[in-house]
Amino acid sequence: MIENASKLLIFIKDFTGRGADRFFWLEGDQLNETSAEEVVGFPGAIVCHDFWIIRDIIFDKTQNLPKTIIDLDEFRIAISGNPEDRLSREKLDITAELERFGVGSDICSAYKRMFNRGIEFDTAIACEAAKAMAQMYSTLCTEASEKGELERFMDVEVPVYGILQKAMSAGITINSEGLSEKRREAEYDYFFSLKNYSDKHDMPLETPTRAAIQERLDEAGFDLNGVSTEYVLEFLPHQGDFGNDTLTLWDFDTAKRVLSSLTLSSRLARPIIDIFGSRTSRIHLRSPLLQNMPKKYRTIVSARDGASLCYVDFDQYEVGIMAALSEDPELATLYGAGDMYDLFATTHLGLAGNRKAAKQLFLSYAYGMSRKSLIDAAVSLGANREQAKSAFRLFSKYEEWKKTVWSRFKKEGRVATTQGNHYKRIETGPLSAKEQRSAISQVVQGTASLIFKKALLKVNDLDDVTIVLPMHDALLFEHRLAGTPAKVVSAFENAMTAQLQGLVKGKASIGQFAPS
Repeated sequence: MIENASKLLIFIKDFTGRGADRFFWLEGDQLNETSAEEVVGFPGAIVCHDFWIIRDIIFDKTQNLPKTIIDLDEFRIAISGNPEDRLSREKLDITAELERFGVGSDICSAYKRMFNRGIEFDTAIACEAAKAMAQMYSTLCTEASEKGELERFMDVEVPVYGILQKAMSAGITINSEGLSEKRREAEYDYFFSLKNYSDKHDMPLETPTRAAIQERLDEAGFDLNGVSTEYVLEFLPHQGDFGNDTLTLWDFDTAKRVLSSLTLSSRLARPIIDIFGSRTSRIHLRSPLLQNMPKKYRTIVSARDGASLCYVDFDQYEVGIMAALSEDPELATLYGAGDMYDLFATTHLGLAGNRKAAKQLFLSYAYGMSRKSLIDAAVSLGANREQAKSAFRLFSKYEEWKKTVWSRFKKEGRVATTQGNHYKRIETGPLSAKEQRSAISQVVQGTASLIFKKALLKVNDLDDVTIVLPMHDALLFEHRLAGTPAKVVSAFENAMTAQLQGLVKGKASIGQFAPS
């Protein structure tokens, strides 16, 4: 079942925190108890489920984590092609899958209760569940190979999982002295913003729910079919700046909640991390949601003694990827010439100085906004109608590429990047506008996720770098030597250039993580 280079591990956590955690290998047809030290010392791949539950306990005992960790839930979700699997993970556990692999519902139910310490540990029950997990792993390997997902998962997702789990276990240093001040600041910003928002937009004096915002947008005539609420708020023009005001209020609400979740007594935050946190394989952090905290509050993150923090980000990332994938010469020229959005605003839209509007319009176009809505949006932002029409006729090769992606999605029932990460089609017949947008997003954003993870692997190989916090397509890291940031920038750029086969040259730069 499990090849010699791998071992299946199950564990029982002591939720009282008294150190009575137990670890077991499946060896042959029996369970043998082991220790955290032996788990970390095993040179092959450790196959388990819900590793995040025991991650920090292992690290605290050994100051290390296993070299290679394959989480069965992550494996299943990463290769399924069904975004609903990611959404349902929070509601289901490993026992929801095990009946497919030779155990009955009674064993599944008993193992679930045992794992959650509802009943005493029973070796026979645990062994039967472990054997089903071994069979699950073998089956997932076969399925991944057949779907063209195995190489990416093993060569990219698994090593990135290990790197980032170890980084999160080591912890993110929090400036506890400044935490109280930032909490007060976030409270003030939130309630001041809420009062103004309520008065300006005639909304209840409370943080609006997603459903309330969707209802408001629907009443205003926005088409929400196939696009996220955040997309509509960020990229489409709104009367009275409703979109920006809503996002700002949500940011303040998030900041207030994140800062409240951090303890003054601890100088470390140890987030739970989802390496395959979205359909396109973006990395998400939770508990706490540090990735979503507005820049003004990020000064609570500090470097360890003797080290400095640095922040590297890709430049015009999506544009470069689109230019390479489509081989559109106009896109490649704009990307290579400098700040694409500034250039597009000035030379094609007649919106000099309005980079934000140009970015909104271009990304709306790139992901499939209807031409009429696009032109209307451009005019509402100050562009000349005829000039806007001409601007979005420039990218003929990109238009051809989009149609090729749509055709493949319709014909094959799936779409993917060059290294897997596929998205399965559920419907039949002609593609809807939602499916068209989803197909383009899967290829572009999926490629972006792949490049970012390959950049992380390159950065991890550098001396004098400690990974601190992945920020979507950017990275916060620690270093001690003056020349290290330039090496990290080169690693980012080279990862992008290599993945895109030199069709564009990757661009990255050092940015500002928090106010100085």
